Amino acid sequence: MQSEPHQRNATDFQPSGSPFLGEQTNNCPESLLRLVDKLPPLRVAFVRAIGKHVMETAREALDRGLAVPIMVGEVESIISDAKALGWNLDGVRLVNAVGESEAIDTSISLVNSGEASGLIKGQIHSNIFMGGIVRRDANIRTNGRMIHIFAMLPPDGGQALLISDAAVNVSPSVETRVDAALQTAEMARKLGVARPRIAILSATEALSKAIPSSIEAEQIAQLARKVDKKADYAGPLSLDLALSPKSVNSKEIAEDSLLGIVAGKADAVVVPDLVSGNVLFKSLVYFANALAAGIVVGGKVPIVLTSRSDPPQARIASIALAALINA
Repeated sequence: MQSEPHQRNATDFQPSGSPFLGEQTNNCPESLLRLVDKLPPLRVAFVRAIGKHVMETAREALDRGLAVPIMVGEVESIISDAKALGWNLDGVRLVNAVGESEAIDTSISLVNSGEASGLIKGQIHSNIFMGGIVRRDANIRTNGRMIHIFAMLPPDGGQALLISDAAVNVSPSVETRVDAALQTAEMARKLGVARPRIAILSATEALSKAIPSSIEAEQIAQLARKVDKKADYAGPLSLDLALSPKSVNSKEIAEDSLLGIVAGKADAVVVPDLVSGNVLFKSLVYFANALAAGIVVGGKVPIVLTSRSDPPQARIASIALAALINA
């Protein structure tokens, strides 16, 4: 006898989404803003500065003294969008550029002329934005690698967790992840951590040829330790062992071992690839109500790479990070 198909009822549907989703209501923490309070505002080019979210970010950054915005894009649209928010743009520099490619090229020229000290993505596709920046003839790249770092800010305050790389390097080499480890340590110091603890992530703390990232994690930690004596680097560590003292105790990892110095106390994690970093940061945003402040470092100027789905406060926190890195 064939079973009856399951009949869905109203309670089967979840119009509000997954029950794991949290409320994304947190603001840019005052502790971060205090770090940049006495710094000069960052002269930042808003690349294709059209649309409500971009305009709100530029106005708030100006009002808070975080940035001196240079609005690059279709000037008529910029004026119209600002007017819709009741912003008269008094004293704000507008630079006309038509379309995405012209907007990023114009913004890059502002950096190279010394008129802008940072770039922030506006209403422009990420591939066009970053594609223009990484061109050799753009003169934004340096001898170092360009690395994206998220500072995940807890909803109730407390120390940030840094994640690299979740947005730029898709399958980073060992050398790129060494740079990522060193860059996250430097950012942690800028955020006030005296001696950062950096965990190089894999799926396990044991070396396994079946899990290449575990072997690579040990190599990355060793190489980073040789370069930077002012931070602790350890790997491989799984995420739970990087962050949870309870998990560390259950695995009986010696506190004075290379892994134990970092395990359960990591200030930053370096992920094996972009996908794992992307999943991790979005999990913290959507399930734990973290605020994600993200920038690209390793270039001539800090680069704020935001998404249209980012709340305005994440953009403000990202600009604060850029000002801190630029100091």
